[in-house]
Amino acid sequence: MSNYPFPTINDLTFVAYSGARIVLDGFYVTGQPSTAAYTALAQTANVKSVICVRSPSETVATPPPIPPAPPFDTHEAAELGKLGVSYVNIPIERTMTQSQFDTAATDAALTLLANYRQGTALIHCSTGDRASSAFAVLLILAAGQTNAQAVDYATNCLLLANPNMVALVQGYTLPHAMAERAQAIKGSLPRKK
Repeated sequence: MSNYPFPTINDLTFVAYSGARIVLDGFYVTGQPSTAAYTALAQTANVKSVICVRSPSETVATPPPIPPAPPFDTHEAAELGKLGVSYVNIPIERTMTQSQFDTAATDAALTLLANYRQGTALIHCSTGDRASSAFAVLLILAAGQTNAQAVDYATNCLLLANPNMVALVQGYTLPHAMAERAQAIKGSLPRKK
């Protein structure tokens, strides 16, 4: 457990690499879950929704890490659906412009929070880095964290490590077109008691 205002636990149950970070007992931030773990996600971890920030164009397993993350799972949505878990794909790529990242990460963060209100929500990419960047944006939007505070939390308690992704979170600004949607969630993330 961390000393940060949002308690984080590392769970190695169903993720191939560095585990799933569980935040506030209701968010899982992780790398690609294995297909074999989908049942555990739904039944053991009680995950109600999954947000994948991987791009369907990730068709080849490429390092890092070693072993490399598997390619995009084209069957994930269907397999999770059979288990009663909703699935949304909002791609975030390491090579996005700042404006593209701001839009995609805001969409992912707002979707994650909306899904969290319905029950345990999981966000993932291939290794957890991009998922952590979207969670950092959630902290900025819903918890009033500064960009620096969100980066600090995401690098020390989650899986944010790629320098490009760190820079995108540091440079994040709320897109004007999404301001009204984001305003409705300000202050809605519970704090550590």
